[in-house]
Formats: sequence, structure tokens, C-alpha cells
Amino acid sequence: MSQMFFDNMTHIDRFKLTVKRMEPGKNRSMNFHDHDFSEIAVVLSTEDTLHWCGGKSFMLAPGDVILLHPGSIHAYEHTENFSVVNIIFDAAQLPLPQLDGGNLKLFQALVDSRYLAAEPEKPLLHLNNDELDNVNTFIERMEDELKSDLPGNRLCIFGLFLSVLTFIARAGGVAEQEHFASSAARALHYLNLHYKENISVDFLAQLCNMSRSGFFTAFRELSGYTPIEYQQAKRLALASELLRNSDKSLGEIASECGFCDSNYLSKLFSRKFGISPGKMRRLEQ
Repeated sequence: MSQMFFDNMTHIDRFKLTVKRMEPGKNRSMNFHDHDFSEIAVVLSTEDTLHWCGGKSFMLAPGDVILLHPGSIHAYEHTENFSVVNIIFDAAQLPLPQLDGGNLKLFQALVDSRYLAAEPEKPLLHLNNDELDNVNTFIERMEDELKSDLPGNRLCIFGLFLSVLTFIARAGGVAEQEHFASSAARALHYLNLHYKENISVDFLAQLCNMSRSGFFTAFRELSGYTPIEYQQAKRLALASELLRNSDKSLGEIASECGFCDSNYLSKLFSRKFGISPGKMRRLEQ
């Protein structure tokens, strides 16, 4: 079994996001592998191609969308006439806004690397011809921007990526009403504004007029995180930005982001990103 690593691919700096297009005959048949990134694979053409994952196989069709998060070991069989375009990204590194994504049934699965499909060999969904053309057009524009050095190309690539996510999620349909109309959305909004502050789960539960246990479950269903995990993710994203784009000391950054001290920030930062704050700053210089 082989392994694929994001850092071996060309991608926009700072954001782990890129596109890899595989023409017919370029995919090795039965090449089982895993990778350290998430991947949305959009099937463009196929003839009897099988997708193997979790010990089972499924015959693919043009328009099938395969979702693979880190740890998914998979392979394709009969790849002579198989073409696919892969959007490769690291959800932990991308500042993905939720906004009203919870209204779409598949949005959370696309952006949460902890999502596990019950039948991983099967596509997440199937796009009709018009939907496939729309998605492929946006991906082609992403590819053009990845090759360019025009000002604002990172912003453009990120915007196109969000468009692809939205198109795919829309094709999957609207979520059940109770899924996105949860009272926990009020706490999510509050945390987005006040994540630097010390906020207790009990306070958030009261804010939503819910019991602690009911709120905890509803918040996790809505966001994919516990309230503490969500708050820490927001703080760490800010810390990463300040490390790259300011001369502030680690202690100053810890204080600004709401951490009790720089040692605690370093511990969480290394656990989240796999690199110490100091090393990240040196690499960005």
C-alpha cells in the first residue's frame, strides 16, 4: 500500500488546497493508498471502473462524486478509460465559513475530516450532466488560477473552491428542518463573535434555553465540534494568522487569542497543526 502526502504536491502557499486531474490510463489499477488530506473526486468518464474502499467495490459512472478524508484506504480498478478530477484540501488549514451550510445535507460531510461514510466504496452523490458541467467549469477556473501569479489569485481560488462545495452540497439536497433550525445556532453565532473570551458551556446552554446535555448534542450536530473544540479552533486559526503576519511575541499572541499562557498555546497549536508555533514562524520568514 502506498501513501500520498499533500506537501509533495504543488499548492497555493499557506492554504493546503489544490487540484489534480487524472486523464484515462494515468491512474494505476488497484493501487491501494491513503493520504494525509481530504479529497473530493469528481468522475468525468469511466468504463467499468470500480472503486474499492473498506473491502468492497462499486462500479462508477460519470458524475459520481467520491469523498475521501484522511485514513481512507482506497483504489480504482479498470482505469484504462477512467478520468477524474480531484480537489485536494486540508479542512483543518482552511478558514471554512459555515454560514448557512447547515441547510445543505452534505455540507458538513464535505468539510469535516472526521466524517465516516457507512458505505465508503459508494459515491457521496451523483451529479447530472448540467451539474457536472457546472462543477467542472469552476474546477477548471481553479486550475487556471493555480497556474497564475495574478494578484488576488489565492482569494479567487478559495472563492471558487467554496462555489464547488456549494454546488455539490446543493445537489445533495436540503437538510431535515430540525437539523439546521437548531437553537444551538445562537450559541454558534455568539462564539464567532466572542471566542477570545472565557465562555462556559453552561452559559451557552442558557443562552439557547436548553439543558446542558441537550445543548451539547445539538451544538455538535450543527457544527461537528464540541463548544470547546470550536472555540479552540477559532483561537488557533487567529494565532496562526498572527504568527505569519505580525511581529508579536508568542506571549502577546496567546493573550490576544484568549489563551492563558504561551505554553498552553504551544501545546494546542502543535497538536492541531503538527508543528510548533516557533517553527511555523521560521518557515514563513
